[in-house]
Amino acid sequence: MNFSKSNLDLELWQNQELYKRQYRLKLHFWEILSEVASAIDPRELEKVLPSHKSYKLSRGNDLLGMPYQVLDILRNFDEEQGLNIRVLNWFGKGMYLMVLTGSQKTDICSKSLLKNDFLFGKTESPWDYPGLIIENLTTKNFQNDYINPHKLNVWIKHIKLEGDSEHVKKTISRNLMTTIRVLTNMEHSSI
Repeated sequence: MNFSKSNLDLELWQNQELYKRQYRLKLHFWEILSEVASAIDPRELEKVLPSHKSYKLSRGNDLLGMPYQVLDILRNFDEEQGLNIRVLNWFGKGMYLMVLTGSQKTDICSKSLLKNDFLFGKTESPWDYPGLIIENLTTKNFQNDYINPHKLNVWIKHIKLEGDSEHVKKTISRNLMTTIRVLTNMEHSSI
């Protein structure tokens, strides 16, 4: 970016109310994600992945200039046997539910995830959120040759949010629990 002296927006810089509103909104979403994660029974996660690492909330301030929050559940990032559920709250873009699968789990998961409105990510990296979300590098027509054998593969779906805080929390929780049930059934059928 080429910043000149004439476009320094000092009015925005001094707009405390705007920054306070954004800060309160980030805290509110953080609380919602924390409550959603805390409400998950660890025994449900053990059915999917006995060696799961519970959940982790993290945040950042600059994903293409926007803040973001991430809730990871299961947290196995092994490139062959890995399985992770991720909720991405990208301010200005939306809320997304992702399932990251190691290469040996991707095909096993494909039918169940496609039936539940997930799209397969066709980006080089599962962390390429701009590619997945902005450029829409995804497909409903999954094929085994899309599996990257040396990296995690990603499935993604948009979670439409509306209503008050309680409704938002229920929407996220419902999507998350449905995904956990899908993965539980998939794990039991692959044994």
